[in-house]
Parts: sequence; structure tokens; C-alpha cells
Amino acid sequence: MATIAYQSKTKTYRVQVITPDHKRVGKSGFRTKTEARAWLTENQLKIVSGKSDVTDSHELLSAYFQHWVETYKTDVTDITLNQYETTLHIIESYLPRAKLNTFTREQYQKFLNKYGADHAKETVAKRKTHISACLKDAYADKLITEDVTQRLTLTGHAGKSAELKFLEADDFKRIEQYSHDHLTNDSQLAIFIAIHTGLRVGEIRALTIKDVDFVHSVLTVNKAMDGYGHIKAPKTPASNRVIKIDQRLLDVFKRYEHVSGLLIKISREAINHVLTRDLRIIKAKDVTFHALRHSHASYLLSRGVSIQYVSERLGHSNISITESIYSHLLQTLRENEENKVTDLMNFQ
Repeated sequence: MATIAYQSKTKTYRVQVITPDHKRVGKSGFRTKTEARAWLTENQLKIVSGKSDVTDSHELLSAYFQHWVETYKTDVTDITLNQYETTLHIIESYLPRAKLNTFTREQYQKFLNKYGADHAKETVAKRKTHISACLKDAYADKLITEDVTQRLTLTGHAGKSAELKFLEADDFKRIEQYSHDHLTNDSQLAIFIAIHTGLRVGEIRALTIKDVDFVHSVLTVNKAMDGYGHIKAPKTPASNRVIKIDQRLLDVFKRYEHVSGLLIKISREAINHVLTRDLRIIKAKDVTFHALRHSHASYLLSRGVSIQYVSERLGHSNISITESIYSHLLQTLRENEENKVTDLMNFQ
């Protein structure tokens, strides 16, 4: 059996042939269906008879991973797709000759060790998640005879410490004031919005003044801009949300009531550049724009706002995500609560 399928993400065609022994053999990257059909006409008989180089050489792990993404990841956002493309490039770089049907658990572990030697454990974990999901599907489809994803050791060095991922309260207040005093460009507005709402950079870049309800003091978050400048649905269903905003932010938004279209019309790189400069000016530690989201949440949690509300405000899918991200802060808050309890119970 043979099929020719159009891959909308890559705008190319892929040919797939099922051999008599139920192996999947194919080739992708054809610019036109005619080109794909010509290749199939030339190779199909050789493939099913076992005389084709395609069958003899077997499919490269990188080629199968690309096919897997094109087949099973058609509903992901462009940002997520970009992450899969990064993983593909890594496979091509670190495992250029690895074949799907002979790839072993030992080879997989050696790859993780090598990649983890100069990458953060969090980054290695992301690549491992992608590759393992791909290999598990190959095993489920009987394209490989063993599940080589079991009992692997995750490697990599420690990433940025939790302390570097958010600003302390004093610096958080200072950058808020500095941004407020210098609202002369889109970058400063984006920084100010992030401080007051905890929105993701893509959500901020997709905002229009119509998303602001001045009567009820709320902001509707129902879209996001991806890394390619396309307006998409938010990251998850939970990211569709309506959040309460303060009067200080409302007053700033009123300055932009005449603006039609997007409020922020510059790249995330430009915004990060301005944030780095601002932090240097106020003599605060250097953090990324995303750290403003962490700082917003950390500030609320440290002031006694419930984690349930913070989780909803951030648009997390469930509270466990919030708990895992802010576990360091929650432990400190827990210790404070424990001290309160022991003080209360000390009746003397």
C-alpha cells in the first residue's frame, strides 16, 4: 500500500509505502505531488520486492522524527512546532547516522550524556520528551521491536537558580516605577503591562485596546502572538481568561484609547533589550522578560494571595504547574506559617 500526503506545516509532500513485512518506508520533502508520484512510480516495485536501497538502508531516526512531527503534531502552535524543529536539528547534529530500527537504549543514553555535557538539565529534558514520544509511537506501530526509552538517566547541568528567575520585591517596585516614568515607547508599555498582569510576552504582543474593559476594570486574554508574528489562540484553553487589573494600569491604558490595532508593535527581542537596559540603570539583577511574569506571581504569593487565584491569573492549566514553578517560594511561605502556628500554640 502506498500513500502520498501533503504536509501543511512544511508545505511539502511525503510518500509512504508499507512493505509486505509491515515496515513503513518513505521519503518526504517533495515540492509537488507530481514530483512525489514520479518517485513512487520509480521506487514502489523495488521497495515491496526488497530490492530498493530505501528498504535496505532503513529509515534514519531523523527522517522518522520529521515524519512523526508532520503526522502526529499537526495541531500544535507554531512556537511548539519550532521546538520540534530544534529537536530535529539536534538529532541531525548529534545522531546523523542513527537508524530507527537499530537505535538502542545505550545509544540513546550516550546521546543524553553528550548533549547534557553543555546544556541545562531542563533543556535536555525537553529534547528527551520529544524523542521518547516519537520512539514510543514507533514501538506502538511495530516499527521497532523494543521500547528503548525505559530507565534512562537525565543529564545536564543546573539551569539558572530560582533566585535569578524573578526580582525581589524592592527591585520589582523600582522597575515598575521606572517603566511608568518612561512610557515613551512600546517596550516600556510591554514591561509595564507584564509587571501588573503577569501575562506572557506573546499575550502582551497580541493585545488591543478593545481587550480592556474600563467599566469593570478587567482585561480579556484570548489570543497570543507567536514567534513569527502570527496571532493564534493562547497557549492552552486555560490561557483564555479575564483578569482584574488595577487603577494604575487602567490609567496607563487610557493613554492608548485612540490606538487602533495592536498596542505593541515591536519584537520580543527589542523588548528584552530595553528591559536589560532598564535593569542596568536601576542597578537590579539582569533577568529576562519572562521573569517579570515570575516576579508578578511571586510578589502576589509573598503578599498572601492564594495560589489558586495566582494559578488562574497566570492561565496555568492546573494548580500543580504553579506549585512546581514556585515551590521554592511556597516552601518559605510554609515555614512562615509553621512559625505562626508554633507561636500561637505557645500559650505561656
